[in-house]
Order: sequence, then C-alpha cells, then structure tokens
Amino acid sequence: MNRFARTIVLGAAASLVIAAGARAELFSKTYAFKANTKLQVGTEMPGGLRLDSVEFILPKDDPSQSATFSGPKVKVSVSNLGKTSVTVAIAIAVMNADGRLVGVASGGTKLFPLRAERQMDYSLDFGGVSSELAQGATFYLAIEPKGQ
Repeated sequence: MNRFARTIVLGAAASLVIAAGARAELFSKTYAFKANTKLQVGTEMPGGLRLDSVEFILPKDDPSQSATFSGPKVKVSVSNLGKTSVTVAIAIAVMNADGRLVGVASGGTKLFPLRAERQMDYSLDFGGVSSELAQGATFYLAIEPKGQ
C-alpha cells in the first residue's frame, strides 16, 4: 500500500473512531408510559449525566383542546454529575399498545447550560399531534449531552 493510500485509510479510521465516540454519548431507552405519574429512574448516562425522573402531565380534559401552557407536556429531570457545564437535548416519542405513534416532544437547554453538580427540570410540550396521547403504552426517550 502506498503512502497516500495509507494516509487515506488511517484518516478514515480516525474519522470512524471519532464518529463512534460522538454516537456513544447518546442515551436511548424505552419505558412504560403512565400519565400523571412520576417515573423515578436514577439511571446514569454518558457525559456525566443522570436521568432522575420523567413525568407526563396530561390535562383532565381533551388534550387536543388545551392551550399551549395547559396542554400535554413531559417533565424530564436531569442531573449533571460531571465537573463541566453541558447543554442537553431531549427527544420523546410515545407509542400506543398497537405500536402507533401518538405523540412527540423534544427540547432541552435553551439559554443556560446545566452546570456541574446541579439538577434541572426540562419541560417539553406535545404540540400538534396529542389527541390520543392518553392511550400511550410505551415511550422512547433519547438524551444527548453537548459540550460547552
């Protein structure tokens, strides 16, 4: 193998290692869905974070008829166990018993990063599609820390 080809191969391998390391930071897991009940999790995640709890807050009335601030939302509590501040990105997809998607929410850090040795509650809204959210059976959660 000539020097140029070896450089290309080594560069590609280094890129794959870096990309694999970046993907390793994503935390993704499936949980049982329970409306208006706080799920205490306590799972440590990559990037020095810990998922403390998840709580789906659904209005008593029809969720599709609710206003923005009183509509369905999910509160995700995350602690930073590390020594540096991080921003956090969160995505949640709720599925019913038949495996149909009934709601999606995403959000995370907006202004200030989650400081070291602190906890923050992130409130994510289910905008748009939410009329069948109460029929949720499972939810998929993904959390990705981003460095500062």
